[in-house]
Order: sequence, then structure tokens, then C-alpha cells
Amino acid sequence: MTFESILRNHQFHPILDSKYQFGKGLIVDLSPSSNIWTKVNEQHDFSAEIKRLVTETGAVVEIGRYAEQRMIYQDTDNFSGNESRTLHIGIDLGIPAGNCVFSPLDGEVFGFANHQQQGDYGPIIILRHELEGYVFHTLYGHLATSSLSILQCGQFIKAGEAFATIGESHENGGWASHLHFQIIRDMEKYQNDYPGVVDPIHTNFYLNNCPNPNLILKRNDI
Repeated sequence: MTFESILRNHQFHPILDSKYQFGKGLIVDLSPSSNIWTKVNEQHDFSAEIKRLVTETGAVVEIGRYAEQRMIYQDTDNFSGNESRTLHIGIDLGIPAGNCVFSPLDGEVFGFANHQQQGDYGPIIILRHELEGYVFHTLYGHLATSSLSILQCGQFIKAGEAFATIGESHENGGWASHLHFQIIRDMEKYQNDYPGVVDPIHTNFYLNNCPNPNLILKRNDI
């Protein structure tokens, strides 16, 4: 079986409270052709527009898509000089700060750091897992600073264990509160970091190395 088929067939513990992970979602289209930019260009505040859509739809989680082309990063310090990085290779799950993040399966802490440059991850944790002979990693970005306080590399994290919480804007790189969730097969040279947005010239490599996180999340709307 392929790695992707193993993930698809495995039943993982939810990484968020089930009311968020499987609840009504608002798909936030951040591609250049999205209608949301028309609203923003008409002097609507971006955050206010998202809140309006959440209220209108009754959504409990805002969802940023995998493999989406985005142009929203170029004005942040973290992407200065890297204007070609536009391909988002994780899934964003927008929920209130303070909510717990759970491990989807047994694993160990591979790396963690606090990337505080504006537009970066803020606090990040990377777990290492083994499943049916495959080794892979899961990345959790935009966490609360307190999530890092008692971690050690190699620390065992059991399936379903709450090991982190969602961060506030002032600590998560300057973003609205959300979790960036990503699967990584080969960490390459990285330990405490891995790109979540990449140059689309390398699309084939990154989409193979970082397959769709919904293989773990198992939502039916993305």
C-alpha cells in the first residue's frame, strides 16, 4: 500500500475538539481570484469580512486550503525577498485561541521553536510518527507560547494527548488565531522548522513530500 492509502484508511484521533474538526466549516478562499479581495478592495476590513461570513453561514471553523496559491504573504517580514513563495502546503483551521491540540497518533517530539518574526509560525511543534513501516512527521504552527514550556526532543506523545494550545495573534506570528497543520515525510535538513508556503516551481516535490493533511483530518468538505 502507498503511504497516502495507509493514511486514508487509518482512523486517527482528532487533532482538535470534534466540534471544530468535524463541525460546519467556512472555506476561506485566499487565491488571487477570490471574491474576498473584491470586498476588501471596497474598503471592507479583511477580519470583519471573515466574521461576517462566519455569522452568515453558521460556521464554527474557518478553513484555509491545501495546495492553494496565495499572494497574502508578501507584505510580511518573514517573506521579504521571497516573493515567489506562494504555494500553501498545509491546512489552516481557524478556531479561538486557547483550544487544545491533540496528537493524531502515538509519536515523539522531533523539534520545536518560537519563530517570532512577523508573518512566521510563532510557536511550532513537530512530531515524528511511525505507521505500518512508514516514518513521517506532523507540524503544528501558530501555537501559544506556553505550549513549548515543558517539551523535550524525544518526548513521547500518545495518541489523543493534548500537547499544545492555539495561540493569540500577539504570539503566533501576527495572524488571526488558527492552527497550521501539515504532514511531512522527509524533514530534509530541518528540525525545528519546515516551510509551510513554498515556490510553486517545486510543486511536485512539495506535494509529494507534504501530502494532503485531510488524509488525517478526514473532513468531507475539503
